[in-house]
Amino acid sequence: MPSIKKSKADDPLEELRKRAAQAPQSPGIYRWLDKNGKVLYIGKAKNLRNRLKSYLPPVASAKGGGQKEDKKLGPWKLAMRKQLADFDVTVTNSELEALVLETNLIKENKPKYNVLMKDDKSYLYVQISRDPYPIVEVVRRNTAPNTIGFGPFIGADNIRKTMDMLHSVFPYKACKKSLESLNRAAEKGEDTSKIFNKDSKPCLELQIGECCGLCKGMLSHKQYCEIIDNVSDFLKGKRKTAINKLTEKMKQAASEKKFEKAAKFRNTIQSIEHMESQLVSDTSNEDTDILGMAVVNGKALVVLFKVRDGKLIDDLSLTLAGEAENVSEALAQFIPQYYSTTPDIPNVIVIGEELEEHSLLQQWLEDQRDKKVELRIPERGKKSKLLMLAEKNAQEKMKQMETKWETAAANIENALEELQNTLELAEKPKRIECYDISHLSGSETVGSMAVAKNGKAANDQYRSFTIRTLKDGEVDDYKALAETLKRRLKYLTQNIKEEEKKWKAKGITFGKVRKKEIEFLEKTTKEKIDPKDFIVARKADVIISYGSMREHKGAIVELEHLWTHEKWQDPILVSLMARKLLHRIKKGKVYAIMKKEDENFFGELGFQYIKDVPAPLKKKLKDRTVMMYSLKDHKDDSSLLAKPDLLVIDGGKGQVSTIAAVLKKLELEIPLIGLAKREEEVFIPSSSHPISFQKDSQAKFLLMRLRNEAHRFANHLREKKGSKAAIHSALDDVTGIGEKTKKELMERFGSVEGIRNASDIELSQILSESQLEALRETI
Repeated sequence: MPSIKKSKADDPLEELRKRAAQAPQSPGIYRWLDKNGKVLYIGKAKNLRNRLKSYLPPVASAKGGGQKEDKKLGPWKLAMRKQLADFDVTVTNSELEALVLETNLIKENKPKYNVLMKDDKSYLYVQISRDPYPIVEVVRRNTAPNTIGFGPFIGADNIRKTMDMLHSVFPYKACKKSLESLNRAAEKGEDTSKIFNKDSKPCLELQIGECCGLCKGMLSHKQYCEIIDNVSDFLKGKRKTAINKLTEKMKQAASEKKFEKAAKFRNTIQSIEHMESQLVSDTSNEDTDILGMAVVNGKALVVLFKVRDGKLIDDLSLTLAGEAENVSEALAQFIPQYYSTTPDIPNVIVIGEELEEHSLLQQWLEDQRDKKVELRIPERGKKSKLLMLAEKNAQEKMKQMETKWETAAANIENALEELQNTLELAEKPKRIECYDISHLSGSETVGSMAVAKNGKAANDQYRSFTIRTLKDGEVDDYKALAETLKRRLKYLTQNIKEEEKKWKAKGITFGKVRKKEIEFLEKTTKEKIDPKDFIVARKADVIISYGSMREHKGAIVELEHLWTHEKWQDPILVSLMARKLLHRIKKGKVYAIMKKEDENFFGELGFQYIKDVPAPLKKKLKDRTVMMYSLKDHKDDSSLLAKPDLLVIDGGKGQVSTIAAVLKKLELEIPLIGLAKREEEVFIPSSSHPISFQKDSQAKFLLMRLRNEAHRFANHLREKKGSKAAIHSALDDVTGIGEKTKKELMERFGSVEGIRNASDIELSQILSESQLEALRETI
């Protein structure tokens, strides 16, 4: 059979090849994008043109040359190439600049085909400030200026137990009152030894053993700093001092016949010695990180051994997200991501493969550390053996994870198949949405939408709904659920152009005001009008509906004069008129004044109740309600535009019936079930009795997990809203603090308690000295 040569016109990548051939030959970073503009991959290059062209080999010839090029690319690059629609480049002055920019952009965009460290919120760091009286804290992000950091550590319990143990050996914990007072005095050059003494009132922490006694003058500045130095040495891996101290305490407890206490000290010593595994004894005493990387089926995992003073003091196992072609590529992306988050960069970093950007990465590491760093591939000796062990551990852990993934995948597949059969669905539900309502005695009511795609939680698809049609203190879960689903499902039904076509088939058209119609509009509105503000709907050249958008002083925009002839009182027509008017406004807020009976209608459009009514609208109220529509909350949303295969409601028969009515009104046919909490029963609209699932049903477990996710998400949102409201309320009485400052405090500290517990140093980054003083006096 003769081969068919593919024409260039049929090749979707031909335009990209032409553009790549014109790309700059400078160093820089490049981003591959899909048809929606989403970033698929971010990379750096010494020569941008050559690197971009390497992704786009020529069209396959009759001799099969293109197929050889495809094999060079590897499976994930081939998969990515099918989605390529565009690229973007940023030129830099050097390869080093490109490396820094690439690392930052990968963290920010999290592209699908890059190797990614998991969200750094899951890692913990110990942070020691450089204040005259240093403050020791366990934090989620090691980003505070003027601090020394250690980590990352995995597992909150483990690091906190370690820090508690350290406090028992080197009592470093001090109450905030003493640290703030002493640091403030030291900064002013005052004599700190006179601030606290034995007659000072002890803090509660001292009474329960959680304070070293600075607030009672029990430690001098020198003694406290020596304790902090010992803590710092321990975290650096120098643990001999700690072991000696514990040994003294153990012997003293034994001599006093306090054998239980002595046993605790003995166990702590053994725990520290276990941390200091004698697997390696390196006479070079070089501080070293050993990186053992495994890549299986595009997934990557790294085992990191930390060697300090010749002893293996810690090991981390880090599973990486994204797609990895091979070990060297995974290492090249992991190294800058990891070492840009940790302050602990050693003299030597041991890896198993030569990297294309070896010297560049080594230069970047030295810039990060401000000291010499060697990126080493060992050929023999202790480090070589330890690297082999790290790589073996990585391979074994990856095998175990693959087995877990396969089991989980099989369970999910069985669950989806069972849902399809039990609920008699046309196909397996690829997208399942679950809804729940949360409130606090009728206030801060929110609706949540949790999403499972192919049986797995899709967190980026979760959405929340602040309930607008319930007044403060009103409790009505049915009404709240109905509002949530109406607002969510409207995205599947509302398409202005398509709706206009349907009305046109009924003889109704929409347009601007004609000159001869001005008199009619002024007569019915009883005021002088600007025809540019209006749109009208006509039936055989007769106006049957109109509405307008007016701008008042101060850029206050009002939707008004929403009128429909009594023969055409169709809420769907009125809704279309309102949405056409709202579609004119591109940003900002729109206000509407309505009678009480129209509040639900405006609520379903997306308007919400407000407390502060703009001045131009106050005189128009006359016992009516003002609601507001925020344009930024109504942008196109890929999650809301996606049609679900199954809707799950947290509730029983009553809740299901409520949502079934919503679906009927919207003329949507989407399978619907309710999952009642008490007996975990599943209800469908067509039956008053729950349907039965198999015992230990994977399908039911999947539904329960998703329902629990929706419940957790709803509660989290409600608590967040409550915290913000509480902060605003508490800060209202503080003089000199405006709305912008309140917002900053909310974002930084999260709650009133968080603000109370914050140090003056932290608060002074947001507040002036007078604001800080007013805040402390008020709350």
